[in-house]
Amino acid sequence: MNNLAFRFLFLASLFALVGMAWGIQMSISTDHSLSGAHAHNNLIGFVTMSIYGFFYAVAPSAAKGTLAQAHFWVALLGALLIGPGIAMAITGQGEIVAIIASFATIIGMALFSAIVFINRAALAR
Repeated sequence: MNNLAFRFLFLASLFALVGMAWGIQMSISTDHSLSGAHAHNNLIGFVTMSIYGFFYAVAPSAAKGTLAQAHFWVALLGALLIGPGIAMAITGQGEIVAIIASFATIIGMALFSAIVFINRAALAR
């Protein structure tokens, strides 16, 4: 497995652990007010990062170059900030972190879309 695929998949597993722990904490406390933040942590942090990782494992040539590296860092920024940002917005602590996370997440997906398109021949095997 190439390094980029490993990094995405390893981080996805860490986001899953955080999401599971957060879900358990919400269940124990019976306070589910941050369930939207928890869900976004799992969706962006675990599911999306896993999809990115599996793509780079299947198409290792796509992992080469600066575009793929930019994709990793932008996607990581979005994944790290989306859960806390939404939690802050829900609790009235401001929306700027959620806004930054949202823009990073959509830019990351746009980069991924471009990378998939550019590397479509690698997927046609």
